Amino acid sequence: MTMPPLALTTPLRSTAGETTSTFYQDRVPDFVWPALDRLYHSIFCSEPHLRIHQSVGPRTAVWVSRQAAVVDAVLLFEVDGHVARVVNEVITLPPAQLSAFARDLFAHDSRVSAIVLHAVTVDAAALAYPTSSAAFSEDFVLPLPANMPAYLASLSRQTREKIRYHTRRSQRKAPGLSFHLFRGADICAADVERVLAFNRARMEKKGREFGMSDQEAQRLGALLRERGLMALITLDGKPCAGLLCTIAGDDLFMHVIAHDPALDDLRLGFLCCVSTIEAAIADGLQHFHFLWGHYDYKTRLGGHAQPLQQLVLFKHRPAMLLHPRLLMRQLVAGARHFVRQKRR
Repeated sequence: MTMPPLALTTPLRSTAGETTSTFYQDRVPDFVWPALDRLYHSIFCSEPHLRIHQSVGPRTAVWVSRQAAVVDAVLLFEVDGHVARVVNEVITLPPAQLSAFARDLFAHDSRVSAIVLHAVTVDAAALAYPTSSAAFSEDFVLPLPANMPAYLASLSRQTREKIRYHTRRSQRKAPGLSFHLFRGADICAADVERVLAFNRARMEKKGREFGMSDQEAQRLGALLRERGLMALITLDGKPCAGLLCTIAGDDLFMHVIAHDPALDDLRLGFLCCVSTIEAAIADGLQHFHFLWGHYDYKTRLGGHAQPLQQLVLFKHRPAMLLHPRLLMRQLVAGARHFVRQKRR
């Protein structure tokens, strides 16, 4: 059920027609969820992800922009004191839309003097408000071509030879290998745990901590049952490598890639990734998101780093003095990202 609007801004005029924006409160209108998928293709602002992670609640409000009556932007946010925090993550926002949202929110709620966004891609220099932008991470994105031959042709000759070599070698050394895809409710929880266990073992072998808590693993499992695609390579019927992915719109997001450390020399994780990309192309998907973490195979397989920012928009320059903690957080985030870049 669509809730009545909290407030309706004065319609804006543009050469493309009438633009209007509306705020909703108390409950996210039902039309918002498919609009988020259509507009942003991000699992991180999809209904299942936000529900499972309990990111939307009674305090969540929604800003909706319509161009000639068609929804062209949706931002979910919560206000805490003088700060509004946008819920949408891992999205690209046109500066004009974000500036319009800021203008409307500052006018609508006089308490708000700063707007915080996390893990977004925006041309901060083109925004209409004082802004603090800090590099936070990057999403390695592969635009998917129409067919597999076109994809292979886009790779370097060295990478194509590497794919052929490891495919033939793995088939020769382990003829019982086979590739499988499972979707949504057909994904077996035990197989998900096996893939996570492979990843945990790989981290331990490198002397690093496994980066996923039990709660995060449970949430990923729940998300996989609704929006998941799991790729598995089995050896004589037993899982030995896998990818745990989710789908939003026409985009595929890779959350976990892992293989049995006992089979390191077969490069099964790499081969499973290639086979999953092939399946995504066959399904007509548009983008494969390797997400964060700089690993050589992501760029070898065609991923391009799309910067993700932490962003703060201020109502005016004097408002920056009211939020020293936000500015310090920006400095720390930028410094951490700089150190990570230098360590590569």
